[in-house]
Amino acid sequence: MTRRAVGAALLGLLGAVACSPDRGTIGAVLVQTGDQRLVLREVPETLAAGRAGLEPGDELLLIDGRDVRELDPRAVHRVLSGKLGDPVKLTLLREGRVIRVTLRRTPPPKKKG
Repeated sequence: MTRRAVGAALLGLLGAVACSPDRGTIGAVLVQTGDQRLVLREVPETLAAGRAGLEPGDELLLIDGRDVRELDPRAVHRVLSGKLGDPVKLTLLREGRVIRVTLRRTPPPKKKG
């Protein structure tokens, strides 16, 4: 895994793990592949992405109309996290099909320990 992929995985982790209580998350663990694609790796069923039917392996193309290839890991984190309950529009690719969903950010999972 490249340094950038590690950064994408850590910064995209559930969208907003380290946010304040009024900040929300899309609820997906993201990784960046060697060919610069941004892919959902984990999608917990109880968070926004899982509730919307997103699946591991879905490729994220656009966030609120912004091409993810133009965003560094920090920018991806910024646009995915936001005010709890606010919508975020995602365009994804699954098995050659384009999927468009609007999620409402959910609270991040509580840290264990």
